[in-house]
Amino acid sequence: MGYLKKILKRLVFLSLSFFMVVSTSFAAEPWTWRVTLDGTGSGQVVDMPTSLYIDVERQRYYVVDSGGNRLLSFERDGNFLLAFYAEGKLESPFDMVRDEKDVIWVVERGKNTLTSIDVRSKQIVPHTLKDGTLTLVPDRIDYKDGVFYILDKQTGRIVILNRDLQVKKWLLCPDCSTGIVDFKLSEEGLWALTQLDKKVVRFDAEGKIVGSFTVEEHVDFPVSLAIGPAGNIYILDRHAADIAVFDAQGRFKYTFLAKGLLRGELYYPIEISFDPWGGLCVVEEGSGRVEVFGR
Repeated sequence: MGYLKKILKRLVFLSLSFFMVVSTSFAAEPWTWRVTLDGTGSGQVVDMPTSLYIDVERQRYYVVDSGGNRLLSFERDGNFLLAFYAEGKLESPFDMVRDEKDVIWVVERGKNTLTSIDVRSKQIVPHTLKDGTLTLVPDRIDYKDGVFYILDKQTGRIVILNRDLQVKKWLLCPDCSTGIVDFKLSEEGLWALTQLDKKVVRFDAEGKIVGSFTVEEHVDFPVSLAIGPAGNIYILDRHAADIAVFDAQGRFKYTFLAKGLLRGELYYPIEISFDPWGGLCVVEEGSGRVEVFGR
């Protein structure tokens, strides 16, 4: 009888443990679909989006539609506002920012330029970026306090430029065996993601590496990262079509979402970012939309 009691206790313990694991797994997936940005019903359906710019002041989303050679704006609730073609001069736009002078800066892959668009004066100027004899190949871009942060696709490194587009500094990662594919600015500095060695690297305000961790065990093909409101790191997996979440020290927490074309599913996603209204935004190149998730 004593032996049977031990077995029963063990079974109860295992059952409770399994219940706790399952409960924790479900509890760790609080993100649900909130709104889709795709232009449906407006006559301006998104073709092949590659990035999202969030205008906090205007409370708008700007979708860079590379396939349509245009920028599309949406209200916070997902309502379509305007399609901007820049007089038909955009060639495969890939990413964008807006500066404090209300000038839009667009990375154009078709021209290999960073193009400035002054909407008020209607001036559109493509800029070829150089560092000495090296011609940069701009990819991802961000802007803060008069400084441009640009991912150079050719070297896989992040370069910092001033307002006059002069190179001030390169961010170097000697321990990265492959190039950077995405980065995000935060209060603590800059977070960067490498693709083939699947590493997250954090640079401080001076451009020095102050931390790194690998996501190899939980991510197949990382393409983008975002820093959540609680400091967690969100990694977008293009092939698995899900998002893996880690804490700031690199400890894995959970994954969520799945591949598909239905609402709340991902199809060849390319970028993730957080908006200031609690939304997690996922740009889906394959399905021609941006989905915003909330809690």
